[in-house]
Amino acid sequence: MRKSLISNLLLSFGTFLLLGAFAYRLLITSDIPVSYAIDEAIILHVLIFISTMLYICGSIIGSRNTIRYTVIAVLTLFTVLNIYLFNTNAEYFDASYAQIAIVFILHPLLVILINLFVQLKTRPTH
Repeated sequence: MRKSLISNLLLSFGTFLLLGAFAYRLLITSDIPVSYAIDEAIILHVLIFISTMLYICGSIIGSRNTIRYTVIAVLTLFTVLNIYLFNTNAEYFDASYAQIAIVFILHPLLVILINLFVQLKTRPTH
């Protein structure tokens, strides 16, 4: 019971941080004529890193397979959405924009990969 509660809290905080970081990315890369600086990119990467660690810890602590399958499904949808939103034809597409945009593709893929490995490791053997 306690492990499940801690796991759900970690996954919830990770989700809120991920959504907040996504909204922050949309704000700093929108068409508002304000260019973002390196400190905003670092803040975004720190938010994504904390979200990734919360997801990984929450899915490893949670012993139920349904939690892991749900994390895999939600993050797969999030990855597909970000690949769709990854616009390389924009006039502002440069290395700094790519570093901000690609992190939202790599973060879910890392968490999905770790959850798949945990699923393979914990599956029952006959």
